[in-house]
Amino acid sequence: MTITTSSKKLFSSFQRTALFSACLMPLAMPLQAYELEEVVVTATKRAESIQDVPVSVAAIDSETMKAMGITDMAQISAQIPNFEVSDASILPNLYVRGIGSGTTHSIEQSVGRFIDDVYIGRAAINLHGFMDIASVEVLRGPQGTLFGKNTLGGAMIVHTAEPTDELSVGLDLSASNFSTTGGSKHIEGFISGALTDNLRARFAYQWKEKDGYIENLLPGPDGGTRDDSGARLKFEWDAGRNTTVGLKLEYMEYEEEGQTPAQIVGGNFPGGPFAGQSIPESFWQQFAPQLTYKKDWTSHINCAYEQNGETFCPSRDQYSQNVTLNVDHEIEGLGTITSVSAFQQYEYNHQFVAVDMGVVGGSLRATRDEEFEGFSQEVRLTSEEFEKYDYIAGFYFEDSSLERLQPSDFNIPEFVGGGPLFSEREDWIQDTKTLALFGQLRYHINDQWSAIAGGRWSQEDKDFVFEIAHVEFQEDPLTEVDHRYDESRSEKKFTPSFTLRYEPNEELMFFASYAQGHKTGGYSDRIQDDIEFDAETNTTLEFGMKGIWLDGNLETNLAIFHMAIEDLQVARTLPGETTQFEVKNAAEATSQGVEFDARWALNENWILGGNFAYTDATYDDFPGAAESCPEVGGNLEAGLCNYEGVPLIYAPEYKAAVYVQYDAEDIVGEWDLSSRVDANYSDDYYVEINYDERLHQDSYTTWGASVRLTSPDEKFAIGLVGKNLTEEYVMAWGLTGGFTQYIAPNAPREVMLQFSYNY
Repeated sequence: MTITTSSKKLFSSFQRTALFSACLMPLAMPLQAYELEEVVVTATKRAESIQDVPVSVAAIDSETMKAMGITDMAQISAQIPNFEVSDASILPNLYVRGIGSGTTHSIEQSVGRFIDDVYIGRAAINLHGFMDIASVEVLRGPQGTLFGKNTLGGAMIVHTAEPTDELSVGLDLSASNFSTTGGSKHIEGFISGALTDNLRARFAYQWKEKDGYIENLLPGPDGGTRDDSGARLKFEWDAGRNTTVGLKLEYMEYEEEGQTPAQIVGGNFPGGPFAGQSIPESFWQQFAPQLTYKKDWTSHINCAYEQNGETFCPSRDQYSQNVTLNVDHEIEGLGTITSVSAFQQYEYNHQFVAVDMGVVGGSLRATRDEEFEGFSQEVRLTSEEFEKYDYIAGFYFEDSSLERLQPSDFNIPEFVGGGPLFSEREDWIQDTKTLALFGQLRYHINDQWSAIAGGRWSQEDKDFVFEIAHVEFQEDPLTEVDHRYDESRSEKKFTPSFTLRYEPNEELMFFASYAQGHKTGGYSDRIQDDIEFDAETNTTLEFGMKGIWLDGNLETNLAIFHMAIEDLQVARTLPGETTQFEVKNAAEATSQGVEFDARWALNENWILGGNFAYTDATYDDFPGAAESCPEVGGNLEAGLCNYEGVPLIYAPEYKAAVYVQYDAEDIVGEWDLSSRVDANYSDDYYVEINYDERLHQDSYTTWGASVRLTSPDEKFAIGLVGKNLTEEYVMAWGLTGGFTQYIAPNAPREVMLQFSYNY
């Protein structure tokens, strides 16, 4: 057998895990029937076992997240194959099978996020952490029928915890330290129970204080210093024998100091006798003597540097609030009518520096003020499961408004000794209206075969106004508008789906599906000749198998997929000295591969689990681009490069995870023990479409472990969690800004102590 280079790399990264797992095997014999706990998901808008849904889906419940110290989306991504999070304080994005959005605020998400059945359209809301979560599901592949809007690559479904009939109180406290600098303190709790015979309520809250783990070597806060707080109140009212009404009120906010994307990893001189050549570290060291290109969780943000007598320090203050009204009315003999009405609002003020990343106090000092309001309404009928068929039908409406103010101050002369000194405004407003009709029919051909057919028709209208003005340095802009764009667009789309399902017995299921996803077009938020970009579509063929083996001891899921993406929306920074972005449509891209996950109850104490993904995601064509392009890792000084055959960003060829879980009763006195060890491997990938080698993430393996003791009455628990124990440096995000490349790293090693109380 021939072992390829990639196979050797993957094998080497998992030698320790395989050896550890093999050592555990003797403890598991003789084999007995220890059935795994059922995982229930809502991937089909019905609560079903994950083994019964003909969809490639992964799920994590609240207890697992708590045991692993998971508090946000980025930490979940390591556990799920073909799911990546580009995590940064500027703009987080979700990627599934290499499909995701780029670095611009005008382009919408390619992976839809839904919280309690409500579509979350803007990436900024993803910056808030989890609070009182029941479970998280990740659906891979287009979900254009039931979930619809902007689920081209997949969907992330978040369920918050529901009110209970019995009085229930919970309190979670944690404190941690990072291996570099700083740490965190976290308080989260809830109280839930019945207020009357037919009214229940749940109140949840959280507070988190985090000292930044990126050490700032110049005067100013460490990168990632942040305070979070939030509260949620949920009511559930039995309004009648067949009617339930739910109301959710939520408010979340955070204040961040410093700048996470803050470390320079390279750059090229923009002009002069050294134009195009790499900037040596010695050039930067005249401003910050300790600066190096080494990736070491340090930054150089000078908040004490004055321009025109004023200092400037990166920060971000954001709040969001939402109100959701759910009504479920059961019609006997027909099904359940569900109405979901939601109002969302967020606002933030973000200050950041770029180009020189604060080495001389910020040659570019940028402020971004953004406000969003949106109302959505979904009504659907979910039929009863009749003998031969069942169905879902409904409509969706959304009306949203986004206003974004973008003032920037450019002090180029102070940095390079000459050039322009000016301020700029690039402000825009976008109003969006969406209407969709959708339906799905499941028909049981016989006891073993069933077919599911569905479709979604949607129309979206966008009105976009963009203004740009240049004024005297740090003067109040918009005294005179240089350019104004006033544009409108309307588009309609029908996305079908069809699935054939075969169940030879109760433990085994095979499926084959055809599905199409769609993401609407729009307008780029930075000035360029052609500001409009077209919609993109994803047509996917998928074959899967889900099985339960060894009398319920073992569960396996397998999916083989081929995704053909047309007019893929690509966002990137423009080459040269500019800090502007553009959005273009690549003609075609293909993502294909295999996903596999398994859980095995070795005995009543030990569980072995893991997942694996192989993905081949590349551009097929990039029309309108330059014919002559550098190899990956090179630089293109003008125009857009044709990246035909180049892998998509955030698309590692291999990704895998293995975990071993040990649970035992009365291990310390009468206290129960729960422990887990995780190893997560990722192949190499790029984090930006410019494909600069300095923005290339090498393959890596991260290790985590946790141990938890629970009191005999199950009221108290004490836990110890270790994340990234081998301190792997992993780029969460990267960008070419002007003539520099800078990155935001994931956290270094973190050790966390937990205390929980539940009544």
